[in-house]
Amino acid sequence: MKKFQEEKVTVEGKYPLAGTLAIPEGPGPFPAVLLVAGSGTGDRDGNVKAGKFFPNMYKDLAELISGLGFITLRVDKRGAGESGGNFLETGMMDLVDDIESNIAFLEKHPQVSKIVLLGHSEGCTLITAANARRPVDGLIFLSGAAEPTNDALKRQRKLAAEELLNMKGFKGKLVRLLKAEQKIEKQAQKFNDKIMNSSETVVRFQLQKMNAKWFREHFTYNVFEDLKKVTCPSLAITGSKDIQVTPEKVYDLPNYVQGPTESYVIENMDHILKEVSVAASVLNVIKDYKKNENKPLHPELQRIISQWLQQYI
Repeated sequence: MKKFQEEKVTVEGKYPLAGTLAIPEGPGPFPAVLLVAGSGTGDRDGNVKAGKFFPNMYKDLAELISGLGFITLRVDKRGAGESGGNFLETGMMDLVDDIESNIAFLEKHPQVSKIVLLGHSEGCTLITAANARRPVDGLIFLSGAAEPTNDALKRQRKLAAEELLNMKGFKGKLVRLLKAEQKIEKQAQKFNDKIMNSSETVVRFQLQKMNAKWFREHFTYNVFEDLKKVTCPSLAITGSKDIQVTPEKVYDLPNYVQGPTESYVIENMDHILKEVSVAASVLNVIKDYKKNENKPLHPELQRIISQWLQQYI
């Protein structure tokens, strides 16, 4: 039985942002946790309807945290789900603007006593930038911390090249003959050059529309400078089976932040916070994620988040 009530809300920013607010039973006030999603067009629950991908990790996180006596707010990002705006035209700093709007919404709510930002994947970068503008009472970094987006993309390309090079049979021989790794990096550099030499919001690359403004702002953003401005308690968690970020980077966080911090790499947890025995393939990542989408959040993740929130917030 739920110990909280959920309601749909609209947060006013440059565009209306659709969200779900959960408030625990009781007189309050309560500390609040704002969930900030990773990249892509997934909705406030972490689901991508167009891709028939329903891991529900943000919904599960919100229910876990609200069950502990915290208000939670999860919001469809600009241009995704039921929120206004155009996703392809949305830059990284536009997303940070929207986080500020969400923080302002919570600050005005009579039941909110403190505010914690929880970011997943790209959300880790976004909450770092948002906190530098509008300091909050706590930060939780999931599946990404102390790592620029460009570095994470390089890691993904490296793993993809390794998978290609290790292919068996004729395909493997062909990949090695064609020097796939060098070609992947050459294409990446060509893409980066086109993005950085353009001032357009959206560009075409290999016939596909790309959100150039978003890439440019990520590539030029210095996450380490804003991490140095963190004075509140922070928690960083990645999984040992996470192929989209460098798991051990979480241990670099104390080198930058000023407040008390805890860092963990959870064994056998992947990027979507599920317990797995084998890491996903970079070349078939969504297909592999779908195999585990119905699993609950990793039990160790649940334990660490619960303990940290009770201790620091």
